[in-house]
Amino acid sequence: MATAPLFTQIIGIMLMPVVTRLYTPEAFGGFSVFGAILMPICILATMGYSGSIVVSENDEIAANMLIVCLAFTGIITILTMLLCWFGSDLIFRWLKVAELKAYLWMLPVSVFLYGLQTSLLSWNLRKKRFGRISISKISLALSNKGILISAGFSGFATTGSLLLGGIAGSMTMSGVLGGKIRQESGQLFKRSIRWRYMVQGVKRHRKFPMYNLGTEFISRLASLMTVYLLTLYFSKSSVGYYGLGVAVLSVPATFIGSSIANVFYQKAAAAKSRDSQASDVESLFRRMTWMSMLLFLLIAVIGDNTFAFVFGVKWTEAGVYSQILSFSIFVSFVMSPAATLINVLEKQEVNLILSIVLTISSFISIMIGGLSHNIYLALALFSLFNGLASFGAGLFMIHCTGLPISRIFNILFRCFITCAPIIIALASAKWYFGVSFLSIIIISVIGCIIFYAKLLKDDKVLRSLVTSVFLNVMSYVKKIVR
Repeated sequence: MATAPLFTQIIGIMLMPVVTRLYTPEAFGGFSVFGAILMPICILATMGYSGSIVVSENDEIAANMLIVCLAFTGIITILTMLLCWFGSDLIFRWLKVAELKAYLWMLPVSVFLYGLQTSLLSWNLRKKRFGRISISKISLALSNKGILISAGFSGFATTGSLLLGGIAGSMTMSGVLGGKIRQESGQLFKRSIRWRYMVQGVKRHRKFPMYNLGTEFISRLASLMTVYLLTLYFSKSSVGYYGLGVAVLSVPATFIGSSIANVFYQKAAAAKSRDSQASDVESLFRRMTWMSMLLFLLIAVIGDNTFAFVFGVKWTEAGVYSQILSFSIFVSFVMSPAATLINVLEKQEVNLILSIVLTISSFISIMIGGLSHNIYLALALFSLFNGLASFGAGLFMIHCTGLPISRIFNILFRCFITCAPIIIALASAKWYFGVSFLSIIIISVIGCIIFYAKLLKDDKVLRSLVTSVFLNVMSYVKKIVR
């Protein structure tokens, strides 16, 4: 699960600079606005029941819940078509992006693919098909970037091409995830699928839509509101910078963090009666913190220079945004395993409360910055408030496992103290001595080599994992070359 994300990140790092030189911030801004419209609808696709597939008591119930999710996906897709037919003018006029109306047909298609992909992913998680999930993510990255670059070089570097790339990626991922389900579980579905079992499953797992649905909707509403307020108070280019900054910072969270969290979700659900979550959470939190803190601190110091060098000078502003947002993204990354405990321990109300807090804090942050005509203030408050809220919710879930909170703070403190000399040297070189960007890169690379060499030396488990991941990546590369 960690090998494929690393491989896709290599692909992304290699190809994203090409994409950003083909597409403008305005095109990314339109893409972000469309996504803000899409995602609140997408969370309705399975009506929140996809998580129940993983935690169902047996495969028969899980199979029925998969059909329930697919049925809801079909219903929501049809309702989305009706929304596009009758309410599109109002939506696009409200958001002041009438030019996106040409891509309206992609809305129901994306909703359907999201529901299908989410349902199939949950089934594969339950069946421990981690290799297949990994291949699906690689396929998504390759098809997405392939469409974007092909369209860009053909003179179609538009918002529509960015959206089409997303659809192509989802189709490819769904195809890989669902390709062998009928062959492997066809007999299980034939003997298990019954109306009464589906009804029983819907009732048994009613907490998922009761809390998760509202939580996800509020969360996506917060994203929509953030994008809308940035567009209202600043510009669509600002939304583009924000979108790229969040996308780059979210790479660890989206790929490595989500992969680890997915495996932990399955393991925690299976170990629910063994009361072993506390030790698993501590071990995972420690390793994720030590793996990521230095990288996020580096982004906080040299994000602007790095974005200008990697993505082009026109994206320097996105680098500044990434510096400001690095705190909240780091917290989300290290707390991702704790967040999965919400479903395992059936405390979905925590997610609902967190989403409400994040929505309110996002609104207040952007409003204050907008009224002050200062986007940096808006993003700084946004990152601070959202990071603290996510950290608080994570600590609560960790407390529910019986793990002392003092251990979490001890891990963070020790890691920060270890990173501090590298960050102080880098900050001094940049802001006090004014050294060249090449010198800054050299300092960063040397610091990372020293830090991660010591980390791998001290942590045998992590060293074994990294070695395994490296060998698997080399295996993928050899297969592609052949």
